[in-house]
Amino acid sequence: MTFGYGDSFGTLQRELEQMLATAFGSAGAAVTGVYPPVDVFDAGDQYLITAELPGVKPDDVHIEVEEGTLTVRGERKLPDVGDNAAWHRRERQAGRFRRVVRLGTRLDSEGARAEFRDGVLTVHVPKAKETKPRKVEIHVG
Repeated sequence: MTFGYGDSFGTLQRELEQMLATAFGSAGAAVTGVYPPVDVFDAGDQYLITAELPGVKPDDVHIEVEEGTLTVRGERKLPDVGDNAAWHRRERQAGRFRRVVRLGTRLDSEGARAEFRDGVLTVHVPKAKETKPRKVEIHVG
């Protein structure tokens, strides 16, 4: 929808989102305001984390697991439209991003693995053995 102000409204909206993210300290403040949405699922012995990264190449994504924290960082690049082209409308943001997910428990970083399919990154992070819940039986005697 255009209000006769060109792309001023879109620019204002992006700047406002960046200011709010900076002011309220979004987990892993991004350089350009690109925050991939994530889902975190606790599967008992591991966490499954999915992040939507449409248009991002797997080689441009880096994952780190350390002390109860998963960090996904990378870059979404603008398509090369050539020297003689001009943007008519640009709503998708590009630039570097960094998303930090605190999982609140010790993790087995050696057992972590990741898959990338159809623009969705899925990371499997096992919980460290000593943090897994364990049933303790009571012996009467």
